[in-house]
Amino acid sequence: MPVEVLNPRGKGRLLLVCDHASNEIPAAYENLGLDDKHLERHIAWDIGAADLTRALSKAFDAPAVLARFSRLLIDPNRALDSETLIPEQSDGVIIPGNRGIDAAERDRRIARFYRPFHDSVARQVATMKDRGEVPLVIAMHSFTPVMNGTPRPWQAGLLWDRDPRLAQAFLDAFRARGIHVGDNEPYSGRELFHTMTIHGAAHGLPQTTLEVRQDLIGNDEGVAEWARLLTEIISELLALPHLASVRYYDNPDMEVKEPYNG
Repeated sequence: MPVEVLNPRGKGRLLLVCDHASNEIPAAYENLGLDDKHLERHIAWDIGAADLTRALSKAFDAPAVLARFSRLLIDPNRALDSETLIPEQSDGVIIPGNRGIDAAERDRRIARFYRPFHDSVARQVATMKDRGEVPLVIAMHSFTPVMNGTPRPWQAGLLWDRDPRLAQAFLDAFRARGIHVGDNEPYSGRELFHTMTIHGAAHGLPQTTLEVRQDLIGNDEGVAEWARLLTEIISELLALPHLASVRYYDNPDMEVKEPYNG
């Protein structure tokens, strides 16, 4: 199965989405021509993100949707017309199995991996909305401590586009605890926000992408420590009145105007 859904009937007012949860590539794809060592790197998945997602899902009895395929096959956090939907290279590594693929193979990957993932997220959003809830929608990611030789000082980062509510609340909570946190760092939500755009912003739900530095959640101890911290913070955020309402923010530059409909 290309998707794993945790606590689909969970009662927590929180929806966790982990679109880079796995480095799995089906055997028929022969690692896309890559050595095994490359599949352990960040180019194949977000290290630690899945374990942290599982811990938070359990802590809040919250539904969570995790992709069970490597983003090297197809990246669910990209629009279908994105040039990096099926990357031919990543962080300087050539992906042989992605070079020169035809339209039929592209469509196969969309049907086999991409759409089942997004369909699952859409179902969870619909279920929670049908219960009259306004869930906090959080995409769980991780980032490398160093990129292109430059150290990244942030312990965590919050990405957002047109709706700053949830990201700002997280930023305030982290800063109050003395944690070095980035606002639209190490990436900008105005550029990399596809999953949250179609499953969060398009519904008027409070949404953000939470990035945690990989060296902080690369083992069980780190995951447990950050799970405790995030459980404390998210519990505070769930009590904030302005995060319990639907709001739409006008953004004429945003191409996706409607919720995901498959």
